[in-house]
Amino acid sequence: MSPSRPPNPALRNPESTAKILDAALAMAAESGPAKVSIEGIAERAGVGKRTIYRWWPSKGAVVLDALAQRLEGQQFERLEATPGTDFPAALKGLIKDTWIHALGDSLPVLSWLIGEAQHDPDVALELRNRLIDPARDRVATWIRRAQDEGQVAADVDPYRAVDLVYGQLYYRLLISPGPHNEAFAEDAATLALRGLQPR
Repeated sequence: MSPSRPPNPALRNPESTAKILDAALAMAAESGPAKVSIEGIAERAGVGKRTIYRWWPSKGAVVLDALAQRLEGQQFERLEATPGTDFPAALKGLIKDTWIHALGDSLPVLSWLIGEAQHDPDVALELRNRLIDPARDRVATWIRRAQDEGQVAADVDPYRAVDLVYGQLYYRLLISPGPHNEAFAEDAATLALRGLQPR
């Protein structure tokens, strides 16, 4: 039986870990995340299933770890709150950087992980801890600076502002299919900005 919580990741063999995570993301991209299996990952990575189960409780946990490490390795300069930033322009660039360019072809993987999180508590916790909460915290800090500079209404809750922006993106991803391109990113930002402007 697989453990409910994986052991300390710092003790993993780096070479085997890289092969496992690369295999998981590659399989998810090629065949769709739903067709990923522990057996398939093990075969592709050249390791035993027991090795994978020692560190990850499920295939969802492996795919999530792979996606999180990929995104954590990227630099998002627009997520840093710096004085004097043109908030409307930066918001549009932020969405393009993170949602269109960084996630890009991994959006189906993110959608699948959100589905897995509905019945897998480990995936749900890691999804929040590794991907969702850190991004929300950084963007909320950035919005607070824009409030201090008078570019965003002072009475707006920064986290509700994040929901206003990204709720549109997640809704399209999960509920209302449509293109995830720069035109959509620009439109989502424009709609959100109308509600965030000082009056």
